[in-house]
Amino acid sequence: MWVIESTTGTLTQKYQARLVPGAQQTELISALDTDRVLKCFGTRILDSFTGSPTDNPSADRLLPIAEIFKRISCLVGRLVVDPGIDQERNRGGELHREICQALGYQRTADDGRFPDIRHQLLEAKLQTSPTIDLGLVTPSSEEALDVPQINNVQIRHCDVRYALFYGRLQGQGVKLTHLFLTTGRDFFSRFPQFGGRVLNRKLQIPLPRDFFAVETE
Repeated sequence: MWVIESTTGTLTQKYQARLVPGAQQTELISALDTDRVLKCFGTRILDSFTGSPTDNPSADRLLPIAEIFKRISCLVGRLVVDPGIDQERNRGGELHREICQALGYQRTADDGRFPDIRHQLLEAKLQTSPTIDLGLVTPSSEEALDVPQINNVQIRHCDVRYALFYGRLQGQGVKLTHLFLTTGRDFFSRFPQFGGRVLNRKLQIPLPRDFFAVETE
C-alpha cells in the first residue's frame, strides 16, 4: 500500500500581474526614477564597472533609469539560448549575463538576492507568458529594501527598477521581442495586478522520500 506520513505543510503566497505586449518593442514606462533614487546619483555616468553586479548600490556608480534603458534596449531581437536541463532557469541566467555585459560590467555574478543586479537596483525578468510572478512583496511596496543608505537615503522596494523582457520560444531558446523598464512605483500603471484575492496561495505538503515506494508484505 502507499504510505503518507506528513503532518506539516507550508502555505506559500505570491503576487502576480499581467503583461500584454503593445505595438512598441521597447517601452520606458518611467521616464525618471523615484524621488529617492534621484537623490542618490553621483556627478557623472560611468561607461563600465570593475565591481560586481551583486555589490550594494552606491552614489558614484548608480545609473539613471533612462541610461539603463538605453544600454539594454540593444538586447531586443537577440536569441537567448541555453540547452540545459532546467530551461527556464538557464535561460534566465543567460539573460542576466547579457544584461550585465550591456550595462558595462566586466564580469557576471548572481547571488540569488533581490534585486538581481543589486548594484543598479535592477530586477530583471524573462517572460514567455503573460503572467508575471512577483514573489511575496509587490513592486509598489514602500517597505525598506535591505541595502545600506545612499547619501543618507533609505531605498524602498518601490524604488527598484524592473526590466521585463518578453519573448517567444524558438528552438532551444527564447527570441527577445519586447523590453519594458519601469520603477516599482509605476509598475502597476502598465501591468495590471491580478484581481480578486490578489494573492495566489498554494498549500505545499512535504512528502517522505519513500512516498513512491510500494510496501510489500
